[in-house]
Amino acid sequence: MVFCPNCGAENADSAKFCKQCGHALGANRPIKDNYVNTGIDPSARPNDNSNLSNNNSNSKSDNKNLIIICLTIVICALLIAGAMVMFSNGNANDDSDALSDSASLNSGSVDNASDMETSTQATQESYPTIQSGSFSTGSSASDKTYCNVYVGSEHAGEKVKISVLYSYNGYALNQGKVVPKTVSSDGYVKVASASALDYYPDDAYITLYDNDGNVLDTKEIYLNTNSGKQTF
Repeated sequence: MVFCPNCGAENADSAKFCKQCGHALGANRPIKDNYVNTGIDPSARPNDNSNLSNNNSNSKSDNKNLIIICLTIVICALLIAGAMVMFSNGNANDDSDALSDSASLNSGSVDNASDMETSTQATQESYPTIQSGSFSTGSSASDKTYCNVYVGSEHAGEKVKISVLYSYNGYALNQGKVVPKTVSSDGYVKVASASALDYYPDDAYITLYDNDGNVLDTKEIYLNTNSGKQTF
């Protein structure tokens, strides 16, 4: 069957003109043959947009894939940048902590040095020591000998113990007994020999103790063998 392109009437395949309107039918055959050979519907119009729609669909799909790829690249870049920033901040914090730790250590060293100095000073000043003093005797060897030892006025009122061993020409003139004393308001510890000495001493050995009997200081003084006052 052949359809007339002018009026659409059906005609025999061998008809050359439409039986309805007389339109030449020879032009239809190439269209039909074209459909057989190519699969294009002879009724499809030249301005049919089906292929264009397919092309547009493919183009949209390509654009969508391109957008997805771009977004993926942007997200990866942001993640890398964020990781670098976090790493940089971590290093900065570590450096800051190291500097802070170093400053704390230096400060602690200074504080420790200061504490040690203060402790040393406190230790040096925490107990009485034999700083100076004097001896005095009467006009004869039979008089008692008096010893005044200066230990510092800051220790006034403290309880101490003291012994003074006198000797002459290498021989002891007394027993050098340990006696308890209280530091006077002017910082002196004053003690007299227990009895008169047979000779003027030429040597005196002083030992200063705390109230518990622990030795605080010692000092040996060489004296002139005569009466009067001698300082050291």
